[in-house]
Amino acid sequence: MKKFITFSIISVVLIFFSCQFNKEEKTSALIDGKKILSMITIALDSTDVSGNPIVGLFEKAKDKSFTYNKIEIDSFVLNNRKFYSVLLEHPVPAYNLFAVIDDSLNLLLKDVSLNGYISARWKKINNTFAIEIKEEFKSYEIFNLHRYSLYYPSDNNFRLVFRTFTFFGSPKDSLFQNIMELSDSLISTRIPKPKFIALSDTTDVFIFNKNQFKYVSSKNVFDSIILGEINNTKTELSPNHILNKKSINDILDYADANQTYVADEKDFKFQIPRDWSKIYNVLLSRDINRNVKGIYFVNQKLGSTIGIIKIPLTDSAENYVNEKLTLVKEIGNYKVRQTELKQDLKRFYQTIEHNCGNKKYLLLIEGSKSILKENQKLFDDIVSSFILNC
Repeated sequence: MKKFITFSIISVVLIFFSCQFNKEEKTSALIDGKKILSMITIALDSTDVSGNPIVGLFEKAKDKSFTYNKIEIDSFVLNNRKFYSVLLEHPVPAYNLFAVIDDSLNLLLKDVSLNGYISARWKKINNTFAIEIKEEFKSYEIFNLHRYSLYYPSDNNFRLVFRTFTFFGSPKDSLFQNIMELSDSLISTRIPKPKFIALSDTTDVFIFNKNQFKYVSSKNVFDSIILGEINNTKTELSPNHILNKKSINDILDYADANQTYVADEKDFKFQIPRDWSKIYNVLLSRDINRNVKGIYFVNQKLGSTIGIIKIPLTDSAENYVNEKLTLVKEIGNYKVRQTELKQDLKRFYQTIEHNCGNKKYLLLIEGSKSILKENQKLFDDIVSSFILNC
C-alpha cells in the first residue's frame, strides 16, 4: 500500500511538471522576426492594410515585395528589451528603407536615404550597442561610392550619429578612407595617398559631441575632396542616385502630388505634378538603340520616368526602339504615333512620337508595373497634355 501511495505521489508530481513544461513550451513571444517579415510582405503586396501596424513604414514609397533585392530582419537584446532592424534594398533608391522597431512594434528609427547594395549589422562599441550600415552605389553615372553610417540608441529612439564616404572611384583616380579607431568618444580615419588627386590632409578625427549627439569633424577631409572632384569633372553629369547626406524627400523637395505645373520648354509643354523632378542632359539608354541625350522627368516615389528626346525629322521612332508604333492620331499637320502599352514581369513602358512642322520628339514612359493600376489616370493625364510648339 505504501509503495502504491509513493508511486501515486511521484506520478502526480511528474504529471504536474509535465503540464507546466508543455504550458511553457506553447507560450511564445507575440512578435518575432518571421511575424515582422510576414507583416511587411502583406503591407507591400496587399491593398487592404487595415490593422497592419507595419504599414506606417511605407507611408511615402513602396513596391511589391518580389521586386526588392532583399528584405532582411535582424534582432538584438538590450537591457532586457528586444529590438528588430528592418532592411529593404530595391533597384530604385527611393524604395530603400532601413528601420528599427521594438518588440511592441514601436518605430524607433526610419532612414530612406540609402543607396545601392546595402548591408547592416549590430555592433558593440565600448559600452554602446550600435547599428552599422555600409552602402555601395554608383552616382552621376561615372562615380563609384562606398558610404559608412552608425546609429546609436538615444532615449527611446535610435539616431544617426556618423556618416561618411569610405571609397570614391572616378575616371581620374580612386580614393579610400580607412577607419583606424572607433570608440564611443571619437573616430579617427586615414586616407592613403592616391596617384593623381592632391591631398592637403591624410587624416581626420571625428569627436563625439554630446549636445549634437553625433561625431563631428572640423575638417571633413574626405567629403570635401569628393565634392571638389565632382565639381571639377569635365563631364556632363546626370544624377540618378542620391549623393549627399539628405534623404530622397529633401533632395527632390516633394510637394503635394495634386499640385501641377506646366513644364514649358522651348519646343514643347505639358502638365505634370510638382513631385516629378526634372533632370537635363540624361543619356537615355534603356530600350533605346542609339546613344542620345534628353530630358528626364523622374518620380522616385512611383519609380517612374518620362524621357523626352528630340530626333531628326528624317528619323522615325522605329530607328530608336524595337517596337512598332501602330497607333496613329493625326490632326492637320500634327501627327502622333505610339506603341501599345507593354508590360513585363516588373515594369511597364511605352513610346510616343510627336511630329509637327519642323519638330519631332519621342516620349519614353516607363515605371514599376505594381503602381500602374492605381496611377493609370495620372499617366494618361500627363501624356495627353503633351504638345509641341509648332
